[in-house]
Amino acid sequence: MFPDNSAGALMTPEFICILTGTRARDALQIVRDAGLDSDAIYTLFVTDINRKLLGIMDIRRLLFAEGDEPVETLMQPHPQSVRIDADQQEAARLVRRYDLISLPVVDENGVLAGVIGVDSIVDVIVEENTEDFEKMNALLPSEDSYLNTSAWTLSRHRIPWLLVLMLSSVLAGKLIQGFEDVLAATGVALVASMPMLMDTGGNCGSQTSTVIIRALSLGELKPGDVLKALWKELRVAVVCGFLLGAINFARLAIFGGASLPIAGAISAAMVLTVIFAKALGCLLPLLAEKMHLDPAVMAGPLLTTIVDVGSLLILFELSQIAI
Repeated sequence: MFPDNSAGALMTPEFICILTGTRARDALQIVRDAGLDSDAIYTLFVTDINRKLLGIMDIRRLLFAEGDEPVETLMQPHPQSVRIDADQQEAARLVRRYDLISLPVVDENGVLAGVIGVDSIVDVIVEENTEDFEKMNALLPSEDSYLNTSAWTLSRHRIPWLLVLMLSSVLAGKLIQGFEDVLAATGVALVASMPMLMDTGGNCGSQTSTVIIRALSLGELKPGDVLKALWKELRVAVVCGFLLGAINFARLAIFGGASLPIAGAISAAMVLTVIFAKALGCLLPLLAEKMHLDPAVMAGPLLTTIVDVGSLLILFELSQIAI
């Protein structure tokens, strides 16, 4: 009846609905007559005669209320709710953000259709986190457990992104071939710095993308906040980049046997790579969210591919200037 992964597919019809105007003593009798399990009576839902959601009420508040007190004075008006056709991630975001034990589900007219319990939300959070983890590590999501998944299925899920990453390595190799004269002129110092530079860039990008994706999933960040997020990450990148660059310059000049111009070029490449990687790690997930794509895909293999090639290009261009 409802699409998979929608709030409607998660909701249950087992909830207690109290009509506005009902007195506290009568509401308690409704709870007794309902005979639902204990999970269903923690939160009561106040509606009008057309079942339009008006508020929610904690069962403890009702237990200690005066018998003649109307439920309107006991309820919390304008409660958090989710549309019946909303994605399950939106429901999970609301439950986490507002510490809810149940979330009302309404239709386009605000009519109460069902309730999502916190146990269902926990399952969604585990499922979504597992899926994001797999995507960020270049895996296609699997619905079955590891031991119940065949080796062929696992291989099929891993091969596509492995091919993408292999092609990125081919691009990096072609880039190195195009700068053979620079490598010959600079010696071993430049070659030895390439893995460090690529790994540092990948780590910086992954740090930023993880923070951005988490902020997106919690509703703390929206695609419209791109300039604020980018400005914050650029400041972080400048601090981290210059600190790492200074340490790297001292290492190369004192222990690495590199000339000062080459040590300066490699260290400057470190600074620019950190800034580039952190900016990309910030922008790609936000761009994916704006385009209604999964940010986790952007944060994993695609980010690694671009940062690897970009860091090498920065290194070779600066080294060419230095010699």
